[in-house]
Amino acid sequence: MKKRPLDRTKVVWRHLPPSITQAFLTEQIDNVFSGRYDWVSFCPGKSSQKRHTLSRAYIKFKRLEDVTEFAGFFNGHVFVNEKGAQFKTIVEYAPFQRVPAQRLRKDSREGTLITDPEYIEFLKFLVKPVENLPSVEIQLERREAERSGAAEGVPIVTTPLMDYVRRKRASKRSRTRGKLKKKTGKSSDETRPSLSSKLNAEKRRTSTTTGALTDVASNSCSIEKATCNCIAKVEKLQLCNKSNTMGPTFRAELLGGDSAS
Repeated sequence: MKKRPLDRTKVVWRHLPPSITQAFLTEQIDNVFSGRYDWVSFCPGKSSQKRHTLSRAYIKFKRLEDVTEFAGFFNGHVFVNEKGAQFKTIVEYAPFQRVPAQRLRKDSREGTLITDPEYIEFLKFLVKPVENLPSVEIQLERREAERSGAAEGVPIVTTPLMDYVRRKRASKRSRTRGKLKKKTGKSSDETRPSLSSKLNAEKRRTSTTTGALTDVASNSCSIEKATCNCIAKVEKLQLCNKSNTMGPTFRAELLGGDSAS
């Protein structure tokens, strides 16, 4: 059966400022209608540069007289925010007159933690003294000693971490051995061609030195021949000059002897 309009006691208060808070709104309501309503729901708004969403509130009153009085008091009421903007509010009947039921459902497991067996075992475990295991290196040493038979009757505890460290060490050792083998093989192969290359280099050096010496010797012989030819030419020139200088003096002496006779 539908309710008549006079039976409606739930109202919606619209066009509230976006920056208004629920505490301030409740204070404004309680100033006049304190104890005259039994349910309030506040929906805050949002203010941004692009869009403003106004706030609203839903109020459930106890009597119809309180609804009419609230509407006459707050319908058309103007709120001013911190920036000076005015917001004229509207009070009208809520489209849905029901309110959510407040069901106080009690959990059947509430207060049963103290009697829980797993929790009791956990408390006992906390009371026990903590037995710290030795370090991984100590346990590895004990394990190696057990393998060699030196330490008998020593309790050794193995863990997955110990097995992981052991496998990692074994893989490192195998890798280092393989690298050493590869290095030794490469060094033996590299020494053989290095000796032959050295011998070839020495032969090349000797051939270049002998060629340079032969070139120097041939150059020296040609220089000596050229110097000898130059010396011979110079001596011939000197003889010619001497003959030319002594010819007129000998003629003058001859002429002087003839005149005296």
